[in-house]
Amino acid sequence: MLELLAALTKFFLYAGAFAGAGAAFASASLGRRANGGVAGNIPIIRGGALLAAIAGLAAVAILILQLGGEFMGPAMSAVLSSPTGTALALQLAGAVLLLLSAGAGGLLQIAGLIGGGALLASFAVNGHAAAASPAAGFVAFLHVCAAAWWLGALFLLRPACSALAGADLVALVRRFSRIALVVVGAMVAAGLALVLVLVNFSHGFTPYAQLLATKIALAALALGLAANNKLALTPQLGGEDRVARQALRRSIAFEIFLIAGVLATTAILTTYTSPHV
Repeated sequence: MLELLAALTKFFLYAGAFAGAGAAFASASLGRRANGGVAGNIPIIRGGALLAAIAGLAAVAILILQLGGEFMGPAMSAVLSSPTGTALALQLAGAVLLLLSAGAGGLLQIAGLIGGGALLASFAVNGHAAAASPAAGFVAFLHVCAAAWWLGALFLLRPACSALAGADLVALVRRFSRIALVVVGAMVAAGLALVLVLVNFSHGFTPYAQLLATKIALAALALGLAANNKLALTPQLGGEDRVARQALRRSIAFEIFLIAGVLATTAILTTYTSPHV
């Protein structure tokens, strides 16, 4: 039962961190059309940050229960002094910065970007990659930052399909596509590097490898859908073509659903399996 709760908590932690930090990154990089045309970016940033903070605290509480349940005893001290405690500190600090800076400009926006980076850095200091080596942890950080930007940008683009039209929407989608080529390419490269570092292929098709293959398949479907959006739907967005805008909006929603599947698979993978067995 505690393992199931741990997996669910990790999913909410991943979802909140990726959505909150990713929306902050995307809002800063996509420019005024994303910020002015989409009123929902502030709730996404704040909601994601709050969800990540609550889930981070819950994850630590569940781990303490798994170790014996003494919240004021050695178990709590051991957890807080471990990489898990460092990750929690980063999650809480990052969430606070995101909550305070959402929707702001100037120095506060920079503080929000730092907060998003701190929140995502928690996955680089605690987990399978961090246990492998500091270099693998850094690659994991790059991987999750890129994935978070992708998810955050989709959360901004979907309502933009209704709020914007014509040249404004086309310009926003094209800017997203240009940045995504670099960011998503880096995400894929970092992910492949992590697979080579973490997976011992001599062990055969282990439960870890099976879940990892599922994760990769879901990510590949999302990437295929993104490619179709760029090649088939984006050229139809000019003018007042509501059909193309609605089709893109539906496609983005399904893309977000697939990424949620990737995060859910990751939560199961990191809870129930290990790359070392």
